[in-house]
Amino acid sequence: MFNLLADPFFPVVTRRGARRWLSFAELADDGDDPPVDFDWPRADFNIAAYELAVGVATLALRPTGASDWLRLWTSAPDPNALRERVTPFLPAFELDGEGPRFLQEFGGLVGDPAPIEGLLIDTPGANGQKKNADLLTHRGRYPALGLSAAAMALYALQQFAPAGGAGNRVSMRGGGPMTTLVVPGAPPGERSALWRVLIANLVVDEDNDFDLDDLPKILPWLAPTLTSDGERVVHERDGDVHPLQWFFGMPRRIVLQVGSRGACSMTGIEEPLVQSFVQKPWGVNYGEWRHPLTPYRRQREADPRYSVKPKSARFGYRDWVSVVVATKEGMIAEPAKAVSAARRDGRRQQLRGATAAGASLRAAGWATNNMEAVAYLLAEQPLHLAESNTAQDDLDKAAIAFARAADEVASLLVTALRRALFSEGAKPATDRTFFDEARAGFYEATEDPFHDTLDAMLTDGAPTGESARRAWLATLSSAAEATFARCAPVPIDEPKQAARIVSAFKHLRLSLLGYGADGKKLFDPLGLAPPESAKTAKKGAGRGR
Repeated sequence: MFNLLADPFFPVVTRRGARRWLSFAELADDGDDPPVDFDWPRADFNIAAYELAVGVATLALRPTGASDWLRLWTSAPDPNALRERVTPFLPAFELDGEGPRFLQEFGGLVGDPAPIEGLLIDTPGANGQKKNADLLTHRGRYPALGLSAAAMALYALQQFAPAGGAGNRVSMRGGGPMTTLVVPGAPPGERSALWRVLIANLVVDEDNDFDLDDLPKILPWLAPTLTSDGERVVHERDGDVHPLQWFFGMPRRIVLQVGSRGACSMTGIEEPLVQSFVQKPWGVNYGEWRHPLTPYRRQREADPRYSVKPKSARFGYRDWVSVVVATKEGMIAEPAKAVSAARRDGRRQQLRGATAAGASLRAAGWATNNMEAVAYLLAEQPLHLAESNTAQDDLDKAAIAFARAADEVASLLVTALRRALFSEGAKPATDRTFFDEARAGFYEATEDPFHDTLDAMLTDGAPTGESARRAWLATLSSAAEATFARCAPVPIDEPKQAARIVSAFKHLRLSLLGYGADGKKLFDPLGLAPPESAKTAKKGAGRGR
């Protein structure tokens, strides 16, 4: 028998660098050397471990008001007390043996076994293996997983499942959703205790108060599967489910086949091994749910939400704005509930604390293409928490304006490069990669200045100051001109091309100075007035190239 809550299921690293396996209750250790992070060999397992631990903490602690959250934040529960709080849920978290099994089909399944590594999202599918396309994510990496790794692989698949062929459903948030976690600040040279990270991501909600009779609606493996071989779609407020199923969605119908003891090919731990699993199609088909740790978007107010998904392994400041700051102009952006809570009064003050390093945002998730994993995103950036709601709103407006201005400059840069390197009327479709790289280089050059500028605005206490916006414009202009110079050097021995490049650069500089329609489009998002005199702009643009 193996129980995810009672047994030492979570590998962690402590503040002093020690590595241990802990039970769930031991995660609340607040001694001299507390755990500070999960320590699975895979990044997606670590993020899944956070989601599972936050879900279990929600079940056990049931915070329904701000005072509940503050009490948990101020003082970690004693591990023995926490052990008592999770006791009622222990039977639901058995991975093997008789009765319901964690995240597995109620009543079992019969069918042809599949290799256990098929649970891993980056394992090549059958089609990829037939075509020998598994060059980056090789098959046969994990012939057998111990119970611990198999349980985490199962949970990660159920939480993040991409498309998996006919009837094999995607996760509750769609295929490859993004997870955003709030990471509290810590004194210099230290990391925040893991338990505090969990509490920072607990969402206070009246739905957190439930009767134990509701458990089959929260933990779907405790009851027959709500299969979707018909047209059934399960929404968050359906009577057959409970909203807390957020953390325990089960779109895939799976049963693990546990065998003899041996060394896990992932962790090296000696324990019973799982070499295969049985899967059947038509698991739960989830409709509209709003997971507390995932950002969402809508085209219009009346449209259904859809989860944000990583497009690559890169997470820039434009991505930061789209998942941290709520917007209603154009695309409606709704940050994860945990992120929104962290940036409002009460919780924000606690997370800011008096530390040199403020709270940060950790973004993670699989970028997928159809049924295949392309890359894994794992990034951390500052949250920029202000002292008051008013200051936070002003800072958020500035961040939106900065990102929009950067997009305008990036467009001006690409247009200038097209004019510089290609004759009028040419269609340089084959050079799309060149322009994409130029654009990416520009955003990378302005990444740190973006966050530095927001930090300076908080420190200076003037989030809407014109000086900060003009400083940002100067940063954008400098980066655009430097990128242009690198991508389009002037060839001294080719006069015609040299003249075209110089002319394109002059037009770029005029626009960056606010001259013409392009310049107005750049200055407007920043709330700045372009120069009154076109002559002044022309005179400034004529120098420096």
